[in-house]
Amino acid sequence: MIKFFRKIRQKMLTENRFGKYLIYAIGEIILVVIGILIALQINNRNELIKTNSKQKTYLSLIKNEMENNLNSLKEERIILSKVILNQQIVLELMQNEFSRDTISENQLSKILVNAISNDISVNYENGVLTELIVSGNLKDIKNDSIRSKLSSWESKIYKIREQENSLSTYWDKSNDFFELNGKFRTLFDQTTYSDYVEIERLPVNESNKKVLNSTEFENILLIKLASSMHLEKGVYPKYKSELVELIDLIDKEIN
Repeated sequence: MIKFFRKIRQKMLTENRFGKYLIYAIGEIILVVIGILIALQINNRNELIKTNSKQKTYLSLIKNEMENNLNSLKEERIILSKVILNQQIVLELMQNEFSRDTISENQLSKILVNAISNDISVNYENGVLTELIVSGNLKDIKNDSIRSKLSSWESKIYKIREQENSLSTYWDKSNDFFELNGKFRTLFDQTTYSDYVEIERLPVNESNKKVLNSTEFENILLIKLASSMHLEKGVYPKYKSELVELIDLIDKEIN
């Protein structure tokens, strides 16, 4: 094709048809420019297709992560609700002498185990989101709302972890108190823990009812309960709402 155009140019020049040659040359330049523009457009379209495909893959994986996080939150809130209930029961026993005196050691042990032994921390998956941010591919997410939420997501999780760690401090304090003032062996024997650690149960256990008379233990439980309720009624519902909103936004974007 190039040889064909070259022959035409040479023929026009040898025949002194310069005007026609000039028009032809300009036309040829225009055709070349149009060809380049078409090639660029095709290339840009291919790049856009690649970017959109990569974005959809990332968003699908992030959606899966967030759904797993939502399920993890649901499971942890079930545990937290059980913990709160048992903390409340212990505090009520401290105020009710009759209930304190009549409750069996077996019942008390089950309540105490649930009140002091469960640490609360929602499992958080963030592998894909971290890769998206570290690789610089977050800019490829076209939806402004999704991109904004993802860019600030780690800071939200950090705040949740702060609240969980604050509660964890009082888990430690309640366990430290019980180590000094209670009998873990009684808790083990009166529940299933002795079987789990494969030790024989003692024929007689020392009662843990004495801890119900402790002001120090009551203070620890009250602060634990307040922190637990803050997670249950404030932090976790907000986190759930943000998870659901992000999942819905991603759904609309990829479907």
